[in-house]
Amino acid sequence: MRRILITGASGFLGWNLARALSAGNEVWGTYHEHSIRIEGCRLEKADVSSEHDVTTLMEKASPEVVLHAAARIDVDLCEREREKASRVNTEGTQRIARLAAETGSRLIYFSTDMVFDGEKGMYTEEDAPRPINHYGETKLEGERGALAALPGAVIARLALMYGRGEGGYGSFLAWMLQRLKMGESVPLFVDQFRTPLYVGDVCLAVKKIIEDIHIKGIYHFAGPERVSRYEFGIRLAEMHEFSKRLLQPVRMRDLERLMPRPCDTSLDNRKAECEIGMRFNGIWEGLRAVEESGVIHI
Repeated sequence: MRRILITGASGFLGWNLARALSAGNEVWGTYHEHSIRIEGCRLEKADVSSEHDVTTLMEKASPEVVLHAAARIDVDLCEREREKASRVNTEGTQRIARLAAETGSRLIYFSTDMVFDGEKGMYTEEDAPRPINHYGETKLEGERGALAALPGAVIARLALMYGRGEGGYGSFLAWMLQRLKMGESVPLFVDQFRTPLYVGDVCLAVKKIIEDIHIKGIYHFAGPERVSRYEFGIRLAEMHEFSKRLLQPVRMRDLERLMPRPCDTSLDNRKAECEIGMRFNGIWEGLRAVEESGVIHI
């Protein structure tokens, strides 16, 4: 049994991690504004941008492993509220990494495919990050701060995730399914390409990392298929036999007030597959896993 602290357990990724790791481990989780209950997980209110909150939390939990999933992830909001985004995504990460180093805890920090500029696609861990929006900048600085404070940390750059979430904190999949069920149109980008990632694969990869103390450094967690959001929507509609006419192709440049987003942040996952021993699900497999588990009802 290990003591594991998950920051941002009320969010999509954190909630899934807490549920996946609660069996056989002592799991602590944090929430900020959205109080929740997760069976087998002790929840604590904490603001990761607060020195007092984080220090107190680390002292109480005394974790062997810290999974840092708390973040401000809304790209447009991060651009409008740049200082708040930096306090959470950059300064909060640096603070947690420093305390993890002081207490001898392992750290897994969850970053994003948006640390890249989107000009190339199928990025490897050797490619130089070059974010084009403030969200990507804050996450990249978080990476650098984490590795500076704790060189043995694991940085997991995540592709666009899908799966079940708690309450209103699900992935975009639940939003798409709800609109399709209601017969409403679903606007989806045709000019932004990602490598969609089933959240269950993230949980499995984290379990493998926790079990192997030798794993460290930067890894790309991503599905094996490079598609646009519109193409992902086609797969979803076909699986559930919804009319594809409900899918509305849109271009990023045609949407007013949309902050800059990279066009192609697809990730190459071969390093994670080789060194961690992962096999990431393709889109059809991942959607089938969601359906068969009964975690999203339509």
